[in-house]
Amino acid sequence: MQLPGGVWELAAIPAEGWEQEPGNTSSLRITILVAAAVVIIPIFLTGGLVSERQRNRAKIRARESELLTVSHRLNLALESSKIGIWEIDLETQGRTWDERMYHLHGMPAETVEPTYEAWRRTVHVDDIKAASLSLFRTLDEGLEYRSQYRVILPDSSVRHIRNVGSTHEGPDGKAKITGISWDVTDDVLMTEQLRAAKAMADLKNEELAQAKDRIEHNALHDPLTGLGNRRMLDKELQMLSGRNGLVDVAILHIDLDRFKQINDTLGHAAGDAMLVHASEILRSNIRKNDIVARIGGDEFVIVVSDPPSDIYLSQLCERIISQMRQPVDYNGFPCRFGVSIGIAVARETAVDERKLLVNADIALYRAKENGRNRHEFFTEVLQAEIITTKRIADEILEGIERNEFVAWYQPQLEASSLKLAGVEALIRWNHPREGLLTPDKFLKIAEEMNAMATLDRIVLDRALIDGMRWAAEGIDVPKISVNVSAKRLRDETLVNSLKGLSLRPGQISFELVESIFLDESDDVVLANIEGIKKLGIDIEIDDFGTGHTSIVSLLKIKPKRLKIDRQLVAPILRERSEQALIRSIIEIGRSLGIETVAEGVETMEHAEMLGLLGCDLLQGYAFAKPLSADDFSRFARNQLLQLAS
Repeated sequence: MQLPGGVWELAAIPAEGWEQEPGNTSSLRITILVAAAVVIIPIFLTGGLVSERQRNRAKIRARESELLTVSHRLNLALESSKIGIWEIDLETQGRTWDERMYHLHGMPAETVEPTYEAWRRTVHVDDIKAASLSLFRTLDEGLEYRSQYRVILPDSSVRHIRNVGSTHEGPDGKAKITGISWDVTDDVLMTEQLRAAKAMADLKNEELAQAKDRIEHNALHDPLTGLGNRRMLDKELQMLSGRNGLVDVAILHIDLDRFKQINDTLGHAAGDAMLVHASEILRSNIRKNDIVARIGGDEFVIVVSDPPSDIYLSQLCERIISQMRQPVDYNGFPCRFGVSIGIAVARETAVDERKLLVNADIALYRAKENGRNRHEFFTEVLQAEIITTKRIADEILEGIERNEFVAWYQPQLEASSLKLAGVEALIRWNHPREGLLTPDKFLKIAEEMNAMATLDRIVLDRALIDGMRWAAEGIDVPKISVNVSAKRLRDETLVNSLKGLSLRPGQISFELVESIFLDESDDVVLANIEGIKKLGIDIEIDDFGTGHTSIVSLLKIKPKRLKIDRQLVAPILRERSEQALIRSIIEIGRSLGIETVAEGVETMEHAEMLGLLGCDLLQGYAFAKPLSADDFSRFARNQLLQLAS
């Protein structure tokens, strides 16, 4: 066997072929082996050492190559990221910067040492303190160093630099801070732009929110008074009705009295000022949790949550009424108006807001009906009356369709001769269940439902038909007086509706109640009166002496007759002052060419006295009550017989 280094192991050679002395075989073998070992062992040791050195060199070369690769990669990373590297010796305060650090701070690397003072000169004055404190805190607390500051470059532009570093012990055993710095100007500018964009977006959102709030506020509030409007009221009432359990709530429906006169005489600006004044009074009298809303032109509603008692509500209403009645100055003109209030209360019940509003409106109507400037509570009795009124209103409409309304007639006689001078046509209702009804049972309801124009026309048409029948019977009725309602007198179509009638002059007289306020400048009324007179229809002023007609209005209207109210006629037998008053009316009428008719002549003594005072015509129970058309025919024939005898 050949051993390393070309040495053969002799021990492996067979013993044959060797001349050996007996007994020396083992000794030779040993000698050869020792010789071989002397030669072979150094060869083995030398070969092993050489191999180890080679392996170490290979490892070193591999590590150097790896280090070069890592170093190259690091350089590429630093170059591409433009990161600067710095180090501070904590003992000497000496600083070491790479070339990138000089560039970041706008300093020439070849002429300036990176001392603290040199660094300080480049940093924005407002950022030096914070950056220095951050460094001191790193030293004191052993934290990671982090800072960001602005650098003022030679061209006065600003660069934002971010720094990160940490303390460590260098190879020389000295404490150091090593870190990196990089330019974050683009990030800062982008952040500022984003922040500005966010601020702008927030501002826009705030403006949108404010606009939304304004829209919602305007949708729920009256622009003139600032109070809630009808929509807000409905919303609040729906919330009340949506509560779980039973609640106490009261609704006050408030309507200004005589507000229209202020609007018409002083203008809408004055009306608006009065509405604002009224809203301030209402707002000042409610509690914090109560609601006040303007729901119409001069209508308001107060919602009182958990009212303590009806007495409290009455006191609240009286305060409002008292304050509303105080005069208000508008450009030197004292404005006065009143207020009527209807109250509906729901206690310990689920709120039906619609029913409650209707009930308050019903109570308001009753307050106006009872004289205004007052308050009324809704009651079951009032509700029953309203139901009755509704029933009668429905029956009036049915009665018109069924021709149940007829004309009755009360004779008018000449005071001097007691000769028939005419009749007043009065409406009656042949009710299918209740029999003949007088106007006091239905006329007011008919006015409220705007049916008076229809009823007036029914009476006029019936009177014309009966007049023709009487003429055919040989009964001469010089004139027929019919009532005309205030609403019909303000109807612009009134004159045209009368033009088709075939009338002789003076055959028909229209009685106008004095309470129409003829003193007012109403162009439609005055035009209708002139148109009526041109058609040959006379004008009479009814109930004269108790209303508002002045001498000026008499001159303007020029009626044919004045009807002296029965309230003035009744006491003339015992009161000289009443006699003097009626004599004055008669003389005024005579001076203006106006005839006088006395109503309510109850006795022949009244008739005689009125004749002595100079009255022209008489009407009353002393001669006849209102009669049907047939009964009047008999009355007229009897009178003719009496006069003939």
